Amino acid sequence: CPLIWPLAESRAASSGRADRLTVTTSGAADARLVIEDPTLRATVMPLLSRSGSHSPATRAALRWAAGLGLAVLLIVALAGLATRYAAQILPATWGARLADDMLEQLSRTYPVCTGASGNAALDRLAGRMAATLDLPPPRVVTVRWDLVNAFALPGGRVVLTSGFIARTNRPEAVAAVLAHEIGHVARRDPLARLLRGKLIDVTLSAVFGVSVGIGGTGAVVGFLLDSGYTREQEDGADAVAIGILNDLDIDAGPAAGFFDALAAEETGIGAIALLRTHPLSSDRAATLRRRGTGAGPGLTQDEWQSVAAMCN
Repeated sequence: CPLIWPLAESRAASSGRADRLTVTTSGAADARLVIEDPTLRATVMPLLSRSGSHSPATRAALRWAAGLGLAVLLIVALAGLATRYAAQILPATWGARLADDMLEQLSRTYPVCTGASGNAALDRLAGRMAATLDLPPPRVVTVRWDLVNAFALPGGRVVLTSGFIARTNRPEAVAAVLAHEIGHVARRDPLARLLRGKLIDVTLSAVFGVSVGIGGTGAVVGFLLDSGYTREQEDGADAVAIGILNDLDIDAGPAAGFFDALAAEETGIGAIALLRTHPLSSDRAATLRRRGTGAGPGLTQDEWQSVAAMCN
């Protein structure tokens, strides 16, 4: 047991009685100095090194964890960069089979809306939008799900939820969000996201023996909801969407009103732009009003009624 206990190397032991202070030192990890005098305890306790509050083994584990975290961040960053460019050279239909499998799993929990007229109206609108970008018509699927959202998947698949259609209550707003998802399809963002996830999974498995692969309906839903796009990708899809709306003479005003309503619900951390992947709803509303030039609804009244009722 050492006779000299430097404060910079000493720490309070994690165990001990409440009426005494047990101290150990990094120079002799098994040694214990017990201070029973209450006045001396009160004097010594604030002087013990905070940096020495962890054992050597604990500090080594913390250093290892920090190194592991940096390695994972590097893998994720490099994977995102590599897959963004890889997605541009692969066929546009790449990943369609996996997307269809995911939709099949999703439909077991959230059934596909079967209203034929509504589905046909959305297909026609999506086809017109894709034509402005020289893209193949995407496959649009609407599911019975109260969640207010829409998703783009690899291979030109777009998912709308019944909750989203009911919440918009305007054909122009549905058209704007559909155009945004087609913007993701045009930019190959869903494909890049899929490739990124695969590459990260393979790399982590090879380096650390840890797999984050997905499987099952719950994981599919998690993939769809994951904030997997970057701010640059979201801004890019918005820019494509506004171009589509203007080319087809679709009024962006109702879509701006839809995002105004969403903005009123964004509070706390959800309202901090730097912590989000999607732009703030208030910013999206302002951009739609500033850059939109269209005046039409995008769907006829009969088409809109069919879309609104397709999940009933």
